[in-house]
Amino acid sequence: MVASFRQAFVVALGVMCVGTAQAEDHTLPPLAVDAEQTTVSGISSGGYMAVQVQVAHAQRIKGAGILAAGPYYCAQGSAWRARYACMEPSSWSPLPDVRALQAATRR
Repeated sequence: MVASFRQAFVVALGVMCVGTAQAEDHTLPPLAVDAEQTTVSGISSGGYMAVQVQVAHAQRIKGAGILAAGPYYCAQGSAWRARYACMEPSSWSPLPDVRALQAATRR
């Protein structure tokens, strides 16, 4: 039974790949968007992403709505800091240094 499942999976995967390769290329129509009025927003992990976009494209982003997220460069390259200082600060995990975050954002 395991061998037949594997064979069926491989056949199904092959069919999907062939179908994808033969799909037509559809281009999206141009949007009537004023690039000078672009905003970004997000909640939780989307809020962290929105902060990154806002800082990375500060010249182009008119505003940002961020809910339940942290500041730019909060984790400072550390997975531990991201998990324990940015997402769930507690009495034993120090909060990020605000001045360091401000300096990184300005850079």
